[in-house]
Amino acid sequence: MSDKRLNSIDEVIASMRERFNPKACENVKANYQWKISGDTGRDFCVAIDKGSFDIVEGEVNDPNVVFQTDVDTYLRLVNQEIKGMTAILTRKLQVRGNIYLAGKMDQIFK
Repeated sequence: MSDKRLNSIDEVIASMRERFNPKACENVKANYQWKISGDTGRDFCVAIDKGSFDIVEGEVNDPNVVFQTDVDTYLRLVNQEIKGMTAILTRKLQVRGNIYLAGKMDQIFK
């Protein structure tokens, strides 16, 4: 990833192709649902399919993992200004579903 800070969900999604690490998810087929609250928040799903991914706007049925947070925390996570575990422990990030798959998100997108 470049040194430029990502400042919106649109910027994050636009940067995903360059930050994507297909080797980290060669054997993963999972839907990662993001529910981001706030004025510029939105819901989207990162659908991983064995080394590739798609972005699905809105909510998907029966995701494997659901991440729920606010825009500020999401951007801090993506920009590596806060660690996922810190966000969870301070209740800024809620994670539901397959915890093993949730933990892979940091490796799938750098």
